Amino acid sequence: MDFYIKNKDFDRRARLVSSLLGFALFFTISLSFASISFAYNIVILTSKSAAPYDSFISEFKKVLPRSSIRILDMGGNVKMGSVLMEKAAANKADVVVALGPRAAWAAKNKHDIPVIFSMLSDHKKLNLSSRTGIRSQFSLRQQLQTFKKIMPNVKKIGFLYSKASKDGLNGIEEIAQDVGLTIIKKEVLDIRNVAADLEDLLADVEVLWLRKDKLITGNARLLKQVVLLRALRKKIPIIGGNKWAVQNGALFCLFTSYQSIGAQAGEMVDRVISEGELGFQYPLSVNVFFNPHVAERLSPGVDIVVPRDALFVK
Repeated sequence: MDFYIKNKDFDRRARLVSSLLGFALFFTISLSFASISFAYNIVILTSKSAAPYDSFISEFKKVLPRSSIRILDMGGNVKMGSVLMEKAAANKADVVVALGPRAAWAAKNKHDIPVIFSMLSDHKKLNLSSRTGIRSQFSLRQQLQTFKKIMPNVKKIGFLYSKASKDGLNGIEEIAQDVGLTIIKKEVLDIRNVAADLEDLLADVEVLWLRKDKLITGNARLLKQVVLLRALRKKIPIIGGNKWAVQNGALFCLFTSYQSIGAQAGEMVDRVISEGELGFQYPLSVNVFFNPHVAERLSPGVDIVVPRDALFVK
């Protein structure tokens, strides 16, 4: 014989369990449909075979596990890139991800297929500013905010620049002021004056920033034997422009992670298909390469906060 126990608490528990089961079922069904909406036919066009591209692709795939993702390698051949783009169109690709300058050149005129451009040193040279992609460099605000987090007590940051990099300095003083920093910059008119100009600058700043400049940072010998050496002798922290500078005396540098850019591109796929061109975004993840040996040589008055996920010079 079956027994039924009538109890108010039991009824409340039963209704609660029933509601939770119903919600769980609804959530599972909704999640299924959401997953289906992200199942796309994607072609990744690479300029050539390279480890950075492999890192990008690995993380990109993780964001879109249900999508069909096909890798087409141009092998550095622009004509082959055009052929592969036609192949992508014939296979009705929902979106093409173009990695590197040659892939960007091959893909940029195929307007009937949404394209996400990445792994480019300068997208403006290819007239892609109105298209969709991820920049390889951080914004001035991202850089200055990170500098302030690593060296919270620093107020004055200075750098040398030449005519070649003058155009990239618009608004830098205002951004620095918002972050709590003062920018002191000195123009170098002649490469023979670098040492003297540097001495003048070092007398007024707490940190030397090696911003990318063809005249100053483009000369490895000048950078190592004059700029880095003189700043180190005065125990002034140096923010490097790349990992080479950090290995040769700079305190740290910022760098982009190919894996994080790949994940960021994966997150853009749904939007570029549904909304159209999104413009170029800055990398979301800022990574730090740090030299602890240099930190030990700096004066005790320089407070340094090392990010937990920083990479260190061995």
